[in-house]
Amino acid sequence: MSNFDMSYLGVMVDMAGCPNRCRHCWLGSHRNGNITIDEFKNIAAQFRNWHDEEGRGIAEMSFFSWWREPDYRDDYRELWLLEQELSSPGKAERFELLSTWRLARDESYAKWAAELGTKACQITFFGMEENTNWGMCRKGAFRDQIIATERCLAVGIAPRWQLFITKRCLNELDDFLKMIYDLKLFERCEEIGKKFEVFIGGISPEGNGYGIEDLRPEEDDLCLIPDELISITREGTDLLGQPEYRVLEEIMECNTPPNISANMPCLAVNADYDVYPNIAEPAEWWKLGNLKTDGIQEIMRNYRDGRTPGMRINGTIPVSELAKKYGDLKSKKLYTKGDLFTRFIHQWGMEHIKGGR
Repeated sequence: MSNFDMSYLGVMVDMAGCPNRCRHCWLGSHRNGNITIDEFKNIAAQFRNWHDEEGRGIAEMSFFSWWREPDYRDDYRELWLLEQELSSPGKAERFELLSTWRLARDESYAKWAAELGTKACQITFFGMEENTNWGMCRKGAFRDQIIATERCLAVGIAPRWQLFITKRCLNELDDFLKMIYDLKLFERCEEIGKKFEVFIGGISPEGNGYGIEDLRPEEDDLCLIPDELISITREGTDLLGQPEYRVLEEIMECNTPPNISANMPCLAVNADYDVYPNIAEPAEWWKLGNLKTDGIQEIMRNYRDGRTPGMRINGTIPVSELAKKYGDLKSKKLYTKGDLFTRFIHQWGMEHIKGGR
């Protein structure tokens, strides 16, 4: 059984998709679609009208018109009003996630977001220009991130920079640090009454991120990260984790399952109407079903009862069993415990799909 308690559910609908194909993205590279407003309303109605075997429905719901890239559609203002209309009172939400693609192209977008109370905007880098363009799989992506930073500052939104460390960018971290100071981000955020934050992130080994595991930094690479950069980041190098061999020593005797979970119960609907729990990568072993071919009843039963292969392994197979099968005691690659749990489930899922279990 899952932990879903019927009190709340969020539903994210990938109406337009995403302009990027970021190499770190745990959501993978699903196709961009064009789900209409009427189709969005119909999807919302299916979830709102669902009832279990005892006639109980979900008490409160939030509906989102995006999954991978917020506000990617040109009618983003109307969609925000629609999200409020479809969601339970007070449950339509805005996050500290804006479309940097739109920030760089729509001069009115930042002001609109600020008027909604947006305090900060997360802006992603993979190093300097060439590596950021590479990481987001799009020419001009680095330029967009800089423009997005400027437009946020102009309307009182604090840019919050995240830098994903791979072996590709280790030799340009001094340049990245210099860029922060050249743009006077600490001072300019202070001028608008905000705090500039930058943090160094590791890449979750799932979705697209699993494809660049060969670029994951190792223990010996930590000394290449400038001390000053570490000192100004929000959590230092904590988010990069520890060498795999060291993490394995801690979890090799763990007899509880991974139990990966999300902050709030939420489902995602892609352009093909496939539905996934927003727990881990939207891979085949997590898929709850398809709204068109399987129907809402089957999907909600699968979610509520934890029926998918991914949900079953997440809640039943001990971490120690996964670690002994998929861990590498000689590996110096940096992982958090959560990263390793995620990788183990991905590796198990790939074997499952191939008929290995």
